[in-house]
Amino acid sequence: MKVAITGGNGHIGNAVIEELIRRNYTIKALIHSKSNFLESRNIETVKGSLHDEESLLELMKDCDYLIHCAALISINGDMNQLVQKTNIEGLENVLKAAKKSNLKRIVHLSSVHAYDHLPIDQTLNETRNFVSDKAYSYDKSKRDGQLIARKYFEEGLPVIVVNPTCVFGPPNYARCKQNNAFISMAKRRVPFVFKGGYNWVDVRDIANSICNALTQGQLGESYILGGKYYTLKDLSRVVAKVSNKRIPCFEVPASLVKSFLPFISFYYKIRKQDPSVTRESIEILEFGNKFIESEKAKRDLGHNPRPIDETMKDLLSWHHENH
Repeated sequence: MKVAITGGNGHIGNAVIEELIRRNYTIKALIHSKSNFLESRNIETVKGSLHDEESLLELMKDCDYLIHCAALISINGDMNQLVQKTNIEGLENVLKAAKKSNLKRIVHLSSVHAYDHLPIDQTLNETRNFVSDKAYSYDKSKRDGQLIARKYFEEGLPVIVVNPTCVFGPPNYARCKQNNAFISMAKRRVPFVFKGGYNWVDVRDIANSICNALTQGQLGESYILGGKYYTLKDLSRVVAKVSNKRIPCFEVPASLVKSFLPFISFYYKIRKQDPSVTRESIEILEFGNKFIESEKAKRDLGHNPRPIDETMKDLLSWHHENH
């Protein structure tokens, strides 16, 4: 069986490709430019973009399945309309091309951010309302993308949607921000964390469930792929435990970090880097739902998240081995 994939150079895309290889699938990936990761695995590639119908049709030609991982993640607004252009317009272009192709199934990678997390102390599952128009741009883009996928399913396209929570773990070729934060923590470069947390899940478990969705699960349905809620303080303790180090990491109020945002923004600006800490990223963790449920995915997709200690240990080992 042959699988077409978009976003293969991303963190989740890397893990999905490695899982597909383990399962002996043939893979064809859409790329924008040269990819050492894909070349090292001798994967067939098609150069193009989400806005080029010809390259999308070439990508899906002779393929049985499509996994759409490509997306723009933002913790800093719409970034010159690129979030909308990628996550909404790009998705619609992909599904339009898929309609012209003879695919057995399309797996669309959405996000748990499509759903309203409030109230945070009540169960969040696939029956929860989507975010409102007052939500951040990224959240709205994933909501609208999911609604587009539903529309195409109702028109006869065999689409299934998955909604990962906060993903981390090896491999880290794409230098995931979450991974890098834990690596910095292990190097004692993070003296404090703020009060907040989220539902964390291993990228390899996400990849496994995405690959399962090629042949399992109900078409037209969405599946939350989560793990377990941990505070940032909890995670600092996990890092200390698996690295066998004393990690001095104090917890401060989120409001204190927000008060320093102008200085933090200036710091990233003079370094010409995208900010890793923004009001949006703080509030994601400050108001992260504590009871995200993945029972539907466990039942239909065999979703089976591993213990967080194992993920953290493997991440730090991977970083050590791969520098």
